[in-house]
Amino acid sequence: CSLLLRETAAPKRRASKEADGLRRRLRMSAEALRGLYESFGPPQQPKDENPAVIFDRAAEVVCRGCSIRDVCWNKEYVSTFNAFNDATPILLGRGRALPGDFADHFASRCIHFPQLLSAINTEVTALLLRRQYRRQLEQERQRARGQYAQLGELVAQAIAVPEAPAVTGRELAFDVAMSSAPKEGQRVCGDSLTYFTSGRNRLFLLLSDGMGSGREAQRESLMTLRLLEQFLKAGIEAEPALKTMNAALNLRSDEQGSFTTIDLLCVELGERQASLYKYGAAPTYIKRQGSVRRLTSSALPAGLHDGAGVPPAARFPLEEDSFVLMISDGIADSVEDQWLQDLLAGWQGEDPNALVSLVMKEARQRRHGDDDCSALCLYLPAGKQHKREV
Repeated sequence: CSLLLRETAAPKRRASKEADGLRRRLRMSAEALRGLYESFGPPQQPKDENPAVIFDRAAEVVCRGCSIRDVCWNKEYVSTFNAFNDATPILLGRGRALPGDFADHFASRCIHFPQLLSAINTEVTALLLRRQYRRQLEQERQRARGQYAQLGELVAQAIAVPEAPAVTGRELAFDVAMSSAPKEGQRVCGDSLTYFTSGRNRLFLLLSDGMGSGREAQRESLMTLRLLEQFLKAGIEAEPALKTMNAALNLRSDEQGSFTTIDLLCVELGERQASLYKYGAAPTYIKRQGSVRRLTSSALPAGLHDGAGVPPAARFPLEEDSFVLMISDGIADSVEDQWLQDLLAGWQGEDPNALVSLVMKEARQRRHGDDDCSALCLYLPAGKQHKREV
């Protein structure tokens, strides 16, 4: 009887464990989508560009070389300003300017009035097109924002398959070291970096370089890392997670003019395989003994990359006694990195922290702190096994 009870309870425990795993994945997926939704900020009414730009740009073209420029723009400035100001609502309402829109005292004084009128109409068209574009962009942003919110709600209610069982083979042991330093004169670093493991024998290393330096660059790179980490921990595969992030950052870039690099290394610890995804990121280096391999990508940073897909991943096997070094472009780029390749080839240590410290020190001496710099290093020691708690 006791044996029968134990055999009956075992499937129930497995089912309970699977249900708990399912709830955790759904919750984390919903939180990731919610975070993406909140990253857009509250709805905003697009600010209309000051129509005075119409006359400033038209005058720059026509009035610059005019012989009576000082009369119109110095002695009679008030009457010139009033003539433009009074005509503004009329020509914006119509979509183009006509000679009768301007006061007679101004139209008769202007010796290049036909040319000025043509230049004004060119700028009116451009202004109205810019206004239309900004309205459409804000509509698209809010549509995407609403879709992410709805997806988050749907995921929280969806039925998903249970997590796949963990791979039982011998997993690679690993150690990770990382370091960052701000640009000279800045208090914070615009680069962000992290690493974490998921429940399916996976290790992720992430490095993001925000546009420029300082607080705003840090805010963008931190947001990118936080949201990607949420997606990946929720069990979403790297490619759809990156595709979703790039689409969201594209919308943010159109409005805020910001972008960020993404360097993502996905490691299958049981299968000893790695995939490297790069959006505008600096080279990555794989060192084993005296051999150094460099991996690069020509893809633009996330927020500028407008492709429907994800930049092709570099896939490669992992071996024990190897280092994988990820850097921001404040360390080196693909044009001037021979010194770094030589340093890696000649280094004989086994401590990733020592290697990162050496790379950071050498880069600061060479570049004199002209940019934020960061290094993230994965070390796979030989003869060790990663122990996973069951």
